[in-house]
Amino acid sequence: MIQVSGKAEFYERVAAGQTAVWPVAAGVSFVSRHEHHDWGIALHIDSRALQPQQLREALERRFTQSYLFPDYFLFLDAHRDFVVWHAVPSSSHGRAVLENICQHQLLLAGLSPLD
Repeated sequence: MIQVSGKAEFYERVAAGQTAVWPVAAGVSFVSRHEHHDWGIALHIDSRALQPQQLREALERRFTQSYLFPDYFLFLDAHRDFVVWHAVPSSSHGRAVLENICQHQLLLAGLSPLD
């Protein structure tokens, strides 16, 4: 998987259907990848970087404000990293769509200051 250093390069790889990792802070990165049958963007938060109550608060936001976060999936991966995943619509890989997905992932995870 290719590590990129900036948003523009990450979005280019997402739009091209290529895997990439974009670290945005210590223990926090965006990853473009397939999940099940869909291409999407995953916000990964390393288990060592998780703040107390962050997972609980993200789940609470996801379900109490579900109208803001349709089709966002939250889970712990095999390494117990917290993941917020969203499919990239096949009809559009425009920068605005990708930007919106990433902003909502950060908001959902309680990391909006990283935006």
